[in-house]
Amino acid sequence: MLLVALLILLPIWQSHQMSYTDDIQVPQSKTATVFVPGYRGNWISFGGMIYRLNHQGIATKALVAHVAKDGQVTFDQKAKVAANNPMVQVLFKDNRHEHKQAQQLQGVLKALKTKYHITQVNLVGHSTGGNIVFDYLTNPKLRNSDVPTTVKFVNIATTFPGDAHKGKYLPKNLQVLNIAGDIWHAGTDGGVPLQQDLALGDIVRPYVARYQEQIVEGSPLTVYHSLLHENGRVDLIISDFLFRIDKF
Repeated sequence: MLLVALLILLPIWQSHQMSYTDDIQVPQSKTATVFVPGYRGNWISFGGMIYRLNHQGIATKALVAHVAKDGQVTFDQKAKVAANNPMVQVLFKDNRHEHKQAQQLQGVLKALKTKYHITQVNLVGHSTGGNIVFDYLTNPKLRNSDVPTTVKFVNIATTFPGDAHKGKYLPKNLQVLNIAGDIWHAGTDGGVPLQQDLALGDIVRPYVARYQEQIVEGSPLTVYHSLLHENGRVDLIISDFLFRIDKF
């Protein structure tokens, strides 16, 4: 009975989440958006968001990048990588070592430039995925001429302990959006305290072109730490920031 109930309710729930972006229209570009999952992340981590954005015509699910333990990158192409806001889902075989994954992220980006001629990217990280992106962006040796330029960084529900001094290494033209969850005004998303997430502003604000933060409030069913990337309002916030330049 539980399985039957889930099969009935899941499409209804998914439809409700997509309703947040029903009326959104965005310009299309060749800038690729690369999604980086958190600790032990897999295809589920950003799969729902990528599906919804693709279904709504906001962006296109173009590539899945599979990163082997040794860093070797292979791509599963889902659509043409053209001027259609292409999305790239990154899946790490070794998904528990963020510093190693930051180096492997460089390999993914280098391959995107070499194989698909992508010259600009947006990076989206959830939880530890935000740390992976931050480690990459604050390492000038990784951000060399072999990789695309990072235009925007979206961080979702991440803390950055001990990283206060690293902001000065970020790209000066970078635009940053920080999304935090707050369950019933309790000051936490159930995994990350709100103030620890928002501390990112102090780290990056003096060094980047633009910093914005958004607090998403709601129940544990929509704002819990591991459910934030399944929240339709988060889809809308990210879409506005990445693609509708007039909104932020």
